[in-house]
Parts: sequence; C-alpha cells; structure tokens
Amino acid sequence: MNRNIFNKKAVLIAVLVLPSVLYFIFVYGAEDTFFQTLDYVGPSKVVERVDNGEVYQDTLPYQIPPFEFTTQDDTLLSSDEMRGKIYVANFFFSTCPTICPAMNFNVKQVQDRFIGYEDIYYLSFTVDPEHDSVEVLKAYEKEIGAVNGRWYFLTGEKSEIYKTAKDFFLNAMEDAAAEGGFLHSEQLVLIDWEGRIRSRRDDNGNLLAVYDGLSADEIGKLKDDIKVLIAEYEKYKSVSEYKASKKD
Repeated sequence: MNRNIFNKKAVLIAVLVLPSVLYFIFVYGAEDTFFQTLDYVGPSKVVERVDNGEVYQDTLPYQIPPFEFTTQDDTLLSSDEMRGKIYVANFFFSTCPTICPAMNFNVKQVQDRFIGYEDIYYLSFTVDPEHDSVEVLKAYEKEIGAVNGRWYFLTGEKSEIYKTAKDFFLNAMEDAAAEGGFLHSEQLVLIDWEGRIRSRRDDNGNLLAVYDGLSADEIGKLKDDIKVLIAEYEKYKSVSEYKASKKD
C-alpha cells in the first residue's frame, strides 16, 4: 500500500515538475533557437572587437538610423524610445485619396490581432507634414480606431521624413502628377527590438524585405512573421535575464 502511494506521488511530481525543468533547460540553457527566425534586411556592417586581447571582426545587421518626430499627442518619439519594442512602420498622408485608407485599414487588422501583446507598436509617418498637423493626426487616430499609445502618427520636417523613408528602404516624395500630390510606398516594414528590419524569404529563397499593405495575403504573412519575431524576442529576453541573474 505504501509503495503504491509512493509511486503515485512520484508520478505526480514528474507531471508537475518535469515540464518546468524542460522549459528551464530550453529557455535558459540553450543558446540556439529551435525555430526558423526571420532574416535581416539591409547592408550589414563589419566592426572590430577585442576579446581577451585578441582582435576579431564581427558582422552587425543594418539598423535604422536615429530619428525623432512629433506624435499626434504633441509629444516627441525617437528611435531610441523604440528600442526594446517590435514595430511596424509605414508612410501615408491623411488626405490620401487612393492607397492610404486601405493600407491603414490593414494595419488596424494587425493592431487588433496583437492587441494583447504590449511590446508591439505601429509607426505611421505622414508625407504631408504641412497639412498633417498634430490636431489633424489626432483626429485621424480616432477616425480609424488606432489605439493611443500603441499606434503613433508622426509629423515633422518634410526633408527629415523623406530621409527616414529612405532609411526604411521606402519611397516618399512630392509628386504633382500623383493623386493627392504625393507619392509614397504602400509597403509595411517590420522592425525588431534593436531597430533592425526583419523579413521572411519566399519559396525561392528571395528576401521579401517588405509587406504589401494592400494585399490580404501579405498582411497574413506579416501576422505570421510577427508571431515568429515575438517568439524570438521572448527567447532573447529570457536568456538575457537569466545571464544577468547569474552575474549578480
């Protein structure tokens, strides 16, 4: 009888403890990531590092150059503040008569899908800052159902906005021949917690780099890739926290 009780307790302990032990080993004991991660987009940079007196070369992925713009709440938002956060970026203008309504409708679908994950944000840069004032962007936020504090509509100096578009490898410019007077990309860009552009590859191994903001299929792929990036980020945070605790 006592032996049966002992066996039952042993089984119960194994059921309760083993999953936690396996999780601990997987998250904290493994340096490798056991799922397909997204690739980096943009030209990498080679830097020299020194370790134990030995100089070696390290390759760093492309990072979005620094930026700072004004939000719809009349506050400043910088690239530094976006460190530690995943975000989706695009370019638009509030009076756009063509692609912007559909593009930002799709961004809202992504926003709503990940509303429960607090480290996902959305940055929409206006290409018409002379019209899209703080007040205009605030009204636009409410009109499309953007969540305040998670989706930022940014304005500032036109030249800086257009430069930032190029930093994201997107187009933004004035064009008298275009409807509404501005030409800009309809693509969305996915940025990780260190300001690096991330993307999947297609079936032929080609790096996609961007997501078509007008395509339901591409929006579906973006949602899937955000899930992958979230998993990678959670793994990164867990390992970083564990390593930090071992140093204390």
